[in-house]
Amino acid sequence: GSRELINSYIGSGMMDSQFDFNVYDDAVATFAKPEVSFTNLNASLLESLDYYGYHNLMGYISGNQDRARFISYAGGSLKFDENAKLAGWTRDIEVGDPVGYKKLCMLNAFNMTIPGVPTIYYGDEFGSPGGNDPDNRRLMKFSGLNSYEEKTLAITKKVVNIRKNNLALTYGDFKPLVVDQDIFAFARGYFSSRVIVMFNKSEEPKEIKFVLPVEYASREYNVSFGSKINQNGNAISVVVPANSFEILIAK
Repeated sequence: GSRELINSYIGSGMMDSQFDFNVYDDAVATFAKPEVSFTNLNASLLESLDYYGYHNLMGYISGNQDRARFISYAGGSLKFDENAKLAGWTRDIEVGDPVGYKKLCMLNAFNMTIPGVPTIYYGDEFGSPGGNDPDNRRLMKFSGLNSYEEKTLAITKKVVNIRKNNLALTYGDFKPLVVDQDIFAFARGYFSSRVIVMFNKSEEPKEIKFVLPVEYASREYNVSFGSKINQNGNAISVVVPANSFEILIAK
């Protein structure tokens, strides 16, 4: 339902939170579809923050039992205009193009770095494929992961630990820095904790440039995933690989 409807159930003496399907649907479209701009996702998130607050308990999900697996959309094994439940019954739904794993990593990183409560639907930490219910509820794999799944799991673990160890990602504000078709960068800060997150969903490396906001300036930043960074005073440029993300953490 609408944010107004969902928000009417949340408050003192009522529910603490709900899943934010509005942001989820926009995130799925943005990360899976090359033609969808980050401007849509940024506007959607800001609208939710206006309703639920910048420090909220809303669940930001990678998927759930009522939706087909994101990675199968991102890899092209599922089409957005088909019946995903029927597809799960009539053919073998897998990942498709391995780029789906990179896009899943971006979705998980997005959920882990925005305000709210990140929620990983089991299997999305490594890339379990599938159509809609019941195909999205396959047996959990605890071993025997392929190389793509192993890498996705390692990246997910790293992002989880970055969130756990940086209070800005739990309690911080949210400031968009760069928002366009293929690039999204935002900053989050809480007392001395400062984190900058950036995404490149294009098919080629992109140089992301921005000037640090005043409260983020006069700090040096380290990359978390090996991207090339150049910091000159308060001006920063980072070369982010195709279909990837980077997280800068203030020293």
